[in-house]
Parts: sequence; C-alpha cells; structure tokens
Amino acid sequence: MKKTLHYGIAFICYAILFWFILSKSVGGGWDFSPFWDYRKVILGGFITTILISTAALLLSLLVGLGLYLMMVSRYTFLNALAAIHKNIIFGTPLVVIAIVSYYYIGFAFGFNNKFWVGVFTLALYIGAYISDIYKAAVDSIHPNQWQTAQMFGFTRWQMYRYVVLPQILSIILPPLAGQFALTIKGSALLSYMATDEFLNAVKTVQAATFRYSEGFIIVTIGYLLITVPLIQLIRWLETKSQLPGGLHGFTD
Repeated sequence: MKKTLHYGIAFICYAILFWFILSKSVGGGWDFSPFWDYRKVILGGFITTILISTAALLLSLLVGLGLYLMMVSRYTFLNALAAIHKNIIFGTPLVVIAIVSYYYIGFAFGFNNKFWVGVFTLALYIGAYISDIYKAAVDSIHPNQWQTAQMFGFTRWQMYRYVVLPQILSIILPPLAGQFALTIKGSALLSYMATDEFLNAVKTVQAATFRYSEGFIIVTIGYLLITVPLIQLIRWLETKSQLPGGLHGFTD
C-alpha cells in the first residue's frame, strides 16, 4: 500500500511538471477538437504501428536467434557474416538504416511495400541486439551443467531444451523488454519512409490543422498506451519464469 502511494505521488509530480512546461509553451490554449475530425486517420496510423511493431518483434526474435547461431557456428564464414551485420547495425542510426532500406535497398530489389520494408528493417536492427542478449544468457550457464549433461548422454538439442532454456528465460526477459520498447518507439522513424504509421498520421494532421503541441501530446500518450502494457506483460512473464529448471543442483 505504501509503495503504491509513493508511485501515485511520483506520477502526480511528473504530471504537474509536464503540465507546467506545456502550459508555458502554448500561448493560445489547448484545442484538440481538430484531431477528432481526423480520428480515423490517427486510429489507422495507431493500428498500423501496432501491426508493424508486433510483426517486427516476432521476427526480431528469430533474427536474433539466427545471428546467435551464426556467431557460435564452427564455420568462420558464418561468424564473419554475423559480425559484419552487427557492426553495421551498432554503428549506424536507425533513421539512416530506414531511409537506406526503403529508398535504396528496396528500390534495387524492386520491393516497395512500405509496411514490410519497415518490419524487416526493425527486425534486422533489433535482432542484432537480441543476439547479444541470447549469447549473454547462454554464457551465464555454469560450465559444470554442460559437462554434467554430456555425462548423461544429452545431445546438443537436449542440452538447450532441458538445461539452457528453462534457466535463460528469466535472464533474457528484462533486457528483451527494453528492446521491445525500443522497437515500438523506433517504428516512429519509419515516418521518414512515408509509412502510414502513428507518428506520420499525426504529423499529417498537424500540417493540416497547425496544432503541433496537441499532436505531440497525442503521440506521447499513444506510444505509452503500447509500451507500458508491454513492459508490464514482460515483467509478469519474468516472475512466472523464475521456476526451478535445468540442472541447478550441479552448479557447484
């Protein structure tokens, strides 16, 4: 109860601070009524953002897994491909990658579907970071557990299935929550591709109504409505995954 009260007070403090800043920034008062007239456009962009983010999240898990397997592969060529991809991703801003993906790579291959270009761009970008999350989680497994599994005749698949997977779920979920939130927020940069996502839809309304401050408030609230429940879901899954699993008894 005390913790809830403190969170409530902190939330009120933030709300008062933001309201003070915004009230000083807008001289003519607030007027959200023009955005109601464009509600279908805004709602369509909001739904598009959810669809792009969901598809990118799922695909990024597979991309990250593929990159991780390439990193630990016995084939040097695959190691090199994964390393080059990750260096490009880590050294390039997402907005640049989004522009290059659509206007250059997509054009070169005759692929101009903005929705799927956005999905693949986000998945390839976030997947590079997720591959390191996988690697750190697997590396955290004590060497004695691998040795014990080999002594019992486990195959490599059985090791991952019965020893690694039950233990790494609680390890990877917290950093995955951050990457998932980054994916959703990163979808806003797809507006540079003229994708009909949430931010681009609101920017279109802003240009027509000249109500820029109200538009940014709507964008902020919209992204919070997506990211906050997702983070809470990840935290709930994290508590559910903290169960005994694997060969914990053989760590010492």
